Amino acid sequence: MSLRIRILVLMILGSFAFAKAQLSTFSTATKELLNNQVANGNVNYAAIKKNPQNLDLALKSLEKIELDQLTNNESKALLINAYNLFVIKGVVDHYPIKSVMDKDNFFDEKVYTLGSQKVSLNQLEKEILLKRFPDERLHFALVCGAVSCPPLSMKPYTAENVEFMLKKTTKAAINNPNLVKLDMHEKKVYASKIFDWYNADFTKNQTLIEYLNRYREDMIPDGFVVQFMNYDWALNGK
Repeated sequence: MSLRIRILVLMILGSFAFAKAQLSTFSTATKELLNNQVANGNVNYAAIKKNPQNLDLALKSLEKIELDQLTNNESKALLINAYNLFVIKGVVDHYPIKSVMDKDNFFDEKVYTLGSQKVSLNQLEKEILLKRFPDERLHFALVCGAVSCPPLSMKPYTAENVEFMLKKTTKAAINNPNLVKLDMHEKKVYASKIFDWYNADFTKNQTLIEYLNRYREDMIPDGFVVQFMNYDWALNGK
């Protein structure tokens, strides 16, 4: 092997090692943050604002991440966690606020750093994450900082648990009466607005009720119709 090739190989190996190191730093800081500041889906924004060390460390490591150096599962898990941390960062930066909707363009401002690019929350969700991984279950993992969002997990997503976590989170969401509830008298399914906004993601070759029944413990009977609930944008804070 020539010296030039050996140097190239060492550079590639070094690049992969650096990417793994940044991923490890991000994962550890994210785990500490979620474990300590999230309970029952609610975030202690005041405590994070007072002591942002883990949040800052996680976000700093994202600035050095190279997604093309990660596996698909590593990337998928990282992008889910990144979205949720960016939301927390957006709230903390303007805390105290009562809703993310109190901040103009909360989801559209390109103020978050992911590797070499500045991204907005909507861009990360729709143009990066869902484009690369067209998985409707992601809608239950991405938490937008509102009461009507699916609850934020205390456990971060990892390459090892991302598929298990997505299955668990989806089942929990669809059996959560705050997101899906039945009116047996009126024969109605009251469903989260999420199922309306992203209806096409849930109804590929099936009805929405058929999709819901894939995860429901209490099956929705024939003849029921869907009505979408109003979305509560109040902050998901303690």
